[in-house]
Amino acid sequence: MKFTIESAGGVASRLLLDGHPLLFDQPLAAGGADLGPSPLDVMLASIGACAHYFAAGFPRARKLPVEGLAVDIEGEKATDGPRRLKRVSINVRLPPGVPEEMRPRIEQAVRGCPVVGTLMAPPEVSLTLTAASR
Repeated sequence: MKFTIESAGGVASRLLLDGHPLLFDQPLAAGGADLGPSPLDVMLASIGACAHYFAAGFPRARKLPVEGLAVDIEGEKATDGPRRLKRVSINVRLPPGVPEEMRPRIEQAVRGCPVVGTLMAPPEVSLTLTAASR
């Protein structure tokens, strides 16, 4: 996976992801123009979307209902140290008809989500700065 994120004016940024335009910004209070969600909000939403995908896949593969399945995601920002999420809470609300004995296997499936896995075993991160070409 590799993407290029470009300036969209002010502190806003944009990219084309597999043909889908994405626009990120910051709220007015944070110096942005509120043209789109903040990257941190999108990160949190990505965690929830991945959890939903894996939670829905397990019962769906067994011909069980997935209508009504929902994921509540909540993040708390750290107030000390580097800017980051201090806590992420994922609550999967299962639809009626999913047997109780399947819950541990659905939880295991959600833990198999690569976004959740990345948080649980953070990747090595490198940062470089290069001069723009003229």
